[in-house]
Amino acid sequence: MVVPKAKVPDVLQLYHSGCSGGHLGVKRTLLKIRERFYWIHCREDVEDWCRKCTSCAAVKGPQIHSRGALKLYNVGAPWERIAIDVAGPFPESESGNKYFMVVMDYFTKWPEVFAIPNQEASTVADKLVHEVFCRYGVPLEIHSDQRRNFESQIFQETCRVMGTHKTRTTSYHPQSDGMVERFNQTLERYLAKVVEKGQRDWDSCHIEALFTKVQQ
Repeated sequence: MVVPKAKVPDVLQLYHSGCSGGHLGVKRTLLKIRERFYWIHCREDVEDWCRKCTSCAAVKGPQIHSRGALKLYNVGAPWERIAIDVAGPFPESESGNKYFMVVMDYFTKWPEVFAIPNQEASTVADKLVHEVFCRYGVPLEIHSDQRRNFESQIFQETCRVMGTHKTRTTSYHPQSDGMVERFNQTLERYLAKVVEKGQRDWDSCHIEALFTKVQQ
């Protein structure tokens, strides 16, 4: 579809700043737009729109590069190994939630995100069993950092009963759980751009964030 010049800002608003746009960069925004639309100087307009986006400028800021490359962990099948982490605390939402629990598969990079009111071991273990294991099955291995909730007797016993092996990152070295840590950064940046002014609706915006992630 050839877009009239007067409608170009509407397309840019939808595909970059809308709930399904996710404030992606120039390359990904341009790819999404070109799937359906065409107009002269499309690339220049997309670059100009992304450069002037105040939400992107406020959230992204300067990039800090890691000192060394992350060490790869090879897996051979979906759900062979998963990573789990808790992000937060965030401002208490209208539903009483303060944290996100993130679960990711190392093979497919498929993310699952759950809003939770606290990060107690019993809450995390209950959500993991009923929302993850019951839907996808029990993985061979679960990897996490050394938070007390993941190292607690409740969580360890849950892993033992379910028959999955528990591994952990080394102390003061979160890069060894880099996949889920990087996703947490992406999720938090997305939420910072789309939440309402009072920041009490963040736990209802993560579905759009996952939708944007799947589109990538």
